[in-house]
Amino acid sequence: MVVYGAALALVITLFDSIRARNLKRISRQLQRLVAARTSELEISREQLRVQATHDGLTGLLNRDAILRALAAELDRASREGKIVVVALVDIDHFKQVNDTHGHLGGDEALRQFAVAMNKAIRPYDHVGRYGGEEFLLILTDLPKEAAEPRLASLHAAITDLWVRGQETSFMLTCSIGATVHDSAHQATGSESLLAVADLALYDAKAQGRNRVICRKIDAPGANDQKDLETSQDSSQTV
Repeated sequence: MVVYGAALALVITLFDSIRARNLKRISRQLQRLVAARTSELEISREQLRVQATHDGLTGLLNRDAILRALAAELDRASREGKIVVVALVDIDHFKQVNDTHGHLGGDEALRQFAVAMNKAIRPYDHVGRYGGEEFLLILTDLPKEAAEPRLASLHAAITDLWVRGQETSFMLTCSIGATVHDSAHQATGSESLLAVADLALYDAKAQGRNRVICRKIDAPGANDQKDLETSQDSSQTV
């Protein structure tokens, strides 16, 4: 009986040990499974967020997202008394690009132009596809006197851009219409700023394209615009 009892106790101990090991193994498997599923859910959420906020062709912020960014920056500038530069960027003669190189060539032009803009701005600036071949730039954390030189250098960085495809290559130029919002002295909403930038862009096109025009917010007349075109000869390209 003593031997039997000892053997039974040993069997029970071994069984408990095996069960404990199995439970630990199952627990680790469940933890790994939960971690994997959690990671998949986070990736899916991020993919959905990107799809909801970014343009599918260029990878830039879409229209809704860039307008939300503008509203947020204006709100922040109002609190902190800073300036915000609002600029509309338009690829010159984009219809000719599509007509000459096809819509695939036009798509490639938009993608490469978007890459150039992303490289030209700082991490705390914003750029988004506003519609078609038009883009919205929001420049922040600049001294007011640095806004116009920054616009000129930015234009120089993204214009005269060579688009190289498998079977063709061509040059893009762009026009920029901008305005500088000084929250310390102005109370202007995003719609008004965009309207002024749009007028400035119209002026840039009317004056030959491939240039920057900056308009004052409180003085929309023609005498109040400022041409910030670079000294490049190519600024006269149409």
